[in-house]
Amino acid sequence: MTGTITLDAPKTSTDAVTDFVPAYRLIEFVSVASHVGKSMLAEFTAQLLAQFGVPVRFIRIESKAARSRHSGDVIQIDTENFAAAARLAGAEVGVLRPVFEIMEEVALDEARPVIVLDWGGGLSQLRAQIFAATQIDAQLADLGMRGISMVTTTALSDRMGQARELIELTRDIAPGIGIALLLNRRNGAFGFVDGTEEKRTFQGLLKAAKGLPIIKIPAVAGESWQVCQAAGLTMHEVINMEPAALRRRFGSENRFLVRAFQLHVAAFWKVAEDEMLRVLAGANADPTS
Repeated sequence: MTGTITLDAPKTSTDAVTDFVPAYRLIEFVSVASHVGKSMLAEFTAQLLAQFGVPVRFIRIESKAARSRHSGDVIQIDTENFAAAARLAGAEVGVLRPVFEIMEEVALDEARPVIVLDWGGGLSQLRAQIFAATQIDAQLADLGMRGISMVTTTALSDRMGQARELIELTRDIAPGIGIALLLNRRNGAFGFVDGTEEKRTFQGLLKAAKGLPIIKIPAVAGESWQVCQAAGLTMHEVINMEPAALRRRFGSENRFLVRAFQLHVAAFWKVAEDEMLRVLAGANADPTS
């Protein structure tokens, strides 16, 4: 790759993507446990939509202890608030009052903002209770909004098993919400040896996801993204900044490493963009699944 890397304009050439309008107004990223790359992918999706001029309301539900620096304006819901839910009108639902108010605001906004909702790990049962109590899919339908759950997993057996259970649970509690299976290759490329427990678990996951779109997300080479994130940089900043300016953000890091950071993040973006746009445009199941 030569020349300046830029994300100022869409990298695809079709008119359909140049005038991209997402099919979904609520995009939630969910997993049973942490450490599946869910929050990174939620941030990536928010930046991707912003690249196309789509207004985004980014909401993150996580513990105060896990809170880190975030890009842009993030609405934060502290999971510690659930401890006091018994004293709130609506119990657990009351903790998410700000989220539901935003949904109602967005539904009336002619600019058609999209809500990107990042659920913290360990909240899947609370999410199920809240969705069941509010009949979330019916509420979204009344508001004229489509929603999609991005069930996220890595190639670790326990995470794949949890993703299967989460797909089945989401179908039960909110059948009107779309579901996509997001395969994050940060811990491997899901290429398992026949006859192994990992292969059987993966086959069970694919069976549960039959008929659903599947998003295959590459890993960022090495620890390049973690280094950039620790420096408080967004993916847009890493890719668009001039190498000299980027080196200064790293405290005069070696120029060769800085250039590698840029190219690793840019390579991730290109593949992830194609995968995510296909599903956000309303594509059906992956024909290879």
